[in-house]
Amino acid sequence: MTPTAAIDDHALARDFDLQHLDAAFYADPYPTYRALRAHAPVKRMPNGSLFLTRYRDVQAVYRDPKTFSSDKTVEFRPKYGESPLYEHHTTSLVFNDPPLHTRVRKLIAGALTARAIAAMEPDLIRLVDGLLDDAAARGRIDLIEWFASAIPVEIIGDLLAVPHEERGPLREWSLAILGALEPALNAQQLERGNRAVTEFVHYLKDLIARRGRA
Repeated sequence: MTPTAAIDDHALARDFDLQHLDAAFYADPYPTYRALRAHAPVKRMPNGSLFLTRYRDVQAVYRDPKTFSSDKTVEFRPKYGESPLYEHHTTSLVFNDPPLHTRVRKLIAGALTARAIAAMEPDLIRLVDGLLDDAAARGRIDLIEWFASAIPVEIIGDLLAVPHEERGPLREWSLAILGALEPALNAQQLERGNRAVTEFVHYLKDLIARRGRA
């Protein structure tokens, strides 16, 4: 590493702030991650939080639920206020500790057993084969947009037994809801996220009601 590169790395690590990410970071965040791991692997943010970039540190945190909490009710309150996004993300499996986490995990465990996953395999193989055939016919594709993003939508659709003809909105809902987890949001992103939660919940309630009548 040249002296200039070392200075640049120090500056990247020193100036990093999750609340003020620039376009260069979104275009290619990896130089910043490398600089943080080298010079500030446990980085104190201006708001007092800590940002970890070393695998072993992150692993240690996740394996110590007695010391570290996944609960986001306090952190998300000023970000979302009383809103569909707040209700959704603070009741999510990934943002909760036991005993709620344990109870919800048990409810979905049956759908994610080795046998259940194996049963999905033939449909997933057909899906991937079809996507690859489409890609070959097109000649050039965006691998994420056209190929990779289709797979989780179909998996979620299968797990929830969503009819194939009704799966169109699933990805946009997911992008809007998960996109609202970005550190800094504008009003448009918040509006999209809240609308997506409302529409998704409404759809699921309707789907459950239809199943109950079937």
